Amino acid sequence: MKALIVDDEERARVSLRYLIAEFLPHLEIVAECDGIPNAVKSIHKHKPDLVFLDIEMPGHSGLEILDFFDEKDLNFGIILRKILKIIY
Repeated sequence: MKALIVDDEERARVSLRYLIAEFLPHLEIVAECDGIPNAVKSIHKHKPDLVFLDIEMPGHSGLEILDFFDEKDLNFGIILRKILKIIY
């Protein structure tokens, strides 16, 4: 299963990558993105099954990623990740 991490904070991406490697080793992280524009490009390129998405990023709400896809292209799951910020 392929996954993509989207978060503007590098520390959050590193932490999530570690947690995934430790507890979900069957997930392959195909890309990490620091914002919505890069995430849209990476989703088209890598076709992930799952996107870990920060909902608060500069310039865009993570939920706005849906505006960049037609309904027929939404063939990936999204896990919203605001709660992980509480860990820090």
